[in-house]
Amino acid sequence: MKIAPGGKQTSLNEVSYDNGKFVVTYALPGQQLALGVADCPSGWFCFYENINFGYPRGKLSDCGQQYLGDYGWNNRVSSVDNSTTTPINYQDISHFYLFTNYNPGAKPSLGDANDKAAFVYRYC
Repeated sequence: MKIAPGGKQTSLNEVSYDNGKFVVTYALPGQQLALGVADCPSGWFCFYENINFGYPRGKLSDCGQQYLGDYGWNNRVSSVDNSTTTPINYQDISHFYLFTNYNPGAKPSLGDANDKAAFVYRYC
């Protein structure tokens, strides 16, 4: 919560913001940091700070535009999983990109855009 004050600790390894619209999950001590597979709950858009879906993980459920910097996540996204039924775009300073599930270790279509997400937009 030092990076993004204003959150509320809701469990041993989770911090929620904006009444649960944005949730950050941290790896527990001894838990593997990189899962290799996404673990995003249905109905959420998840992004991971590390490749191979490595924690910490942020997740959003809200529609419309969200500024990731409000939660300390500006330019920190290295892998994503969209478990919603709607498309999601993200924007850096000057470009929009369509988020698809990806793992940068496999050289996804995002290429040089890795770690550049500042805003996300969920179409609902």
